[in-house]
Amino acid sequence: MSDDASEVRRLLGALRDRPVSVDPERLAARRERVVAVLKRDVRTLAAARAARRQRRVGYLALGLAAAAGVVFGVHRLAQPGTAPPALVITFVGSVGQATARSNANSRPLHAGESLLGDPGEIETVTDGSAELVTSAGLGLELGGGTRVSLTGLVGAAARNQVELKQGYLNCSVPHLLEGQRFSVQTPDARVVVHGTVFSVRVDASRARGSETCVEVTDGVVIVQHGDRETALNRGERWGCEASASAHAEQRPALSANPGAAASAASASSGQPNDVDEPRAAPRNTGRTPQRGTLGEERRLLQDALAAERTGQTERAQSLLNQLLARYPSSPLAPEARRASSRIASASAGK
Repeated sequence: MSDDASEVRRLLGALRDRPVSVDPERLAARRERVVAVLKRDVRTLAAARAARRQRRVGYLALGLAAAAGVVFGVHRLAQPGTAPPALVITFVGSVGQATARSNANSRPLHAGESLLGDPGEIETVTDGSAELVTSAGLGLELGGGTRVSLTGLVGAAARNQVELKQGYLNCSVPHLLEGQRFSVQTPDARVVVHGTVFSVRVDASRARGSETCVEVTDGVVIVQHGDRETALNRGERWGCEASASAHAEQRPALSANPGAAASAASASSGQPNDVDEPRAAPRNTGRTPQRGTLGEERRLLQDALAAERTGQTERAQSLLNQLLARYPSSPLAPEARRASSRIASASAGK
């Protein structure tokens, strides 16, 4: 028997169990009292039913919302191309002054500086060089007289691309996730890679349409030129028919010994040393950076970031610890500490 039928039987029980007077006035008075009680209980019962229906609808809505959240989260985690929310570009250092130019404004860059937004174009002096590294492990070495736009690396419209407008650029690209690519755009070609080491040179003095020269140090790159594509393997070159020795001075000397190179240049010219040396971190230790080790420092950071991206957190943390232990004053130390903290937080949350 339903709950409603039981409630009706209870309300009418008094009429069933006790004798009912046949006096008209008493019957009328009793009837009024009974009807009033019945109306009140019916209203109460209807309100209870409505409340139960609202609770069921609310529970159903919450359940659907929770299920949608789980499905969305799983979908996001399943996307292999999901990138970190913000890319940090670290200016490692330079021989000679390097500047960041955005629109009509330009400013000098300082060793160890983090470029959180779009720095625009990076320019080096004719006899200088510069080095940058990103939080994704991408290393960029700029030769003398070079102009590179980094707009394609940051922001909502980022395409994981840089644009070499003039000069020499050496790229060390970590192994990317499935479906990801890195590219260098030049005035007459586009170099596309999945993860390798290569260099690109743009010589504006050469005939239009043949300004670009590509050399592959490791891996495979694809050169897109007009409606054609050319695959280059390790040790191969493209568009470099002109004498490479004429441009040897453009190759960056930062990874060797920037301090010695600048000192030699200043001694021969009689001019003050123009080296923008990496600043010690922390500054109050009084220790100076170990010049000539920037290549090794960058390699450790790149390998650590690549390991983090592929889920090898223990190896990534070990490489970061090596970098911080060997080179505590490195301009890459702040980025290494951020990566180490990020990995530790992610491991603690598991």
